[in-house]
Amino acid sequence: MSYLDTLNEAQLKNTHAVRAILDTMEAEGRTAPTVEERTALDALDAEFSERGDNIARRLEAEKREQMLDEARGKAPESRERRDGAPVEKVADIIRKMGSGEIREHNFEFRTNTQGTTTDGGFTVPEGFGGRVIEKMRTVGPCLDPSIVDLTLTNDTRPIPYPIENVGVGGTATAEAAAYGVQTPTFTQKTLGAWKQTAYIAASVELLMSDDVTIENYFERKLSVGLGTACNSALTLGTGTVQPEGLIAGGSGVTGGTGVSGAPTYENLVDLECSVDSLYANSPKAGYQMRRTTVGVVRKIKDTAGSYIFVPSPLVGQPATINGYPIFENPNVVAAATNAKSIWFGDWSYFLVRQAGGVTIDRNDTIGWDSDLVYFKARTWVDSFVGQTEAIKSFAGGTA
Repeated sequence: MSYLDTLNEAQLKNTHAVRAILDTMEAEGRTAPTVEERTALDALDAEFSERGDNIARRLEAEKREQMLDEARGKAPESRERRDGAPVEKVADIIRKMGSGEIREHNFEFRTNTQGTTTDGGFTVPEGFGGRVIEKMRTVGPCLDPSIVDLTLTNDTRPIPYPIENVGVGGTATAEAAAYGVQTPTFTQKTLGAWKQTAYIAASVELLMSDDVTIENYFERKLSVGLGTACNSALTLGTGTVQPEGLIAGGSGVTGGTGVSGAPTYENLVDLECSVDSLYANSPKAGYQMRRTTVGVVRKIKDTAGSYIFVPSPLVGQPATINGYPIFENPNVVAAATNAKSIWFGDWSYFLVRQAGGVTIDRNDTIGWDSDLVYFKARTWVDSFVGQTEAIKSFAGGTA
């Protein structure tokens, strides 16, 4: 039964209760209710009016959703799946978890590939779980398919990857001579699935509100909570019972002494040149650093006295250093002595996987003595650097 059906059934029971009081008055030949009957009628009228407002808001929300769906030229996700089978609305699922009717629910990825791989196209997730994933990418760059090599799967089974240890080069071959043979060597690495979690608290009043309010609230809280957990793990993970984060990249340049870890113009040039041109000339080559380090870099000038930082002329596009984009990552360590605070390279060699969709379940161990209902959310990620020569770091020098 949907939330709207539940409200309508309650309105019907309310009407029957009022009718029962009026029937009693008629049977007893009374034209005025008793004090107790008046109190009951007032309470029933108030409940009927409040539920009526909720029904009106619900119907208006559904009308707005339908208008938006029609404007986008697609059937509403909340009404049917692609196979035509009916599916519950996200808000109704969350309400059922809030009331304890169900314990948990998994919002799988539904994906749609936009563009082609040769044109730089990538898989775009759809549905509620997909919208959460899209917003998770605003927390940091490690889940952004326009930056890293991202794979989305609904299951968590390990995915093996062969990693080439020695590249295959070409050689000059004389006419009619035998071809030279170079046998590459490989190491097999695996993209697994390590759980990342977040807590969400919702008031009872929120769970009684309209669909749009509930979905927007959970979408926002899930994306921030899980996005923060995932980006941190994908950045700082050691590879032992957690993802192998970007810190597994190669060592590039160490700054000079006595500069408190801040880079110089020469340090950044050396860092760029420490990465082979095969990777440095890639369309996905760029920098990653936290915002405070961006503030340090913005003040650096080249040998001609010009600032090397160039702000983006377009909203949503990254600023650049020496022509390379800067992808702000809040989990890269701050500039300090001995700290690897700046990373540069070809981010298509940073392989990331997000698996298992987004699962939410109700938590009864906290919040039982309040009007808040707590939910646990989880998703699974893993990563590794495919070539340590493709991504390198700047580390601050010793003081």
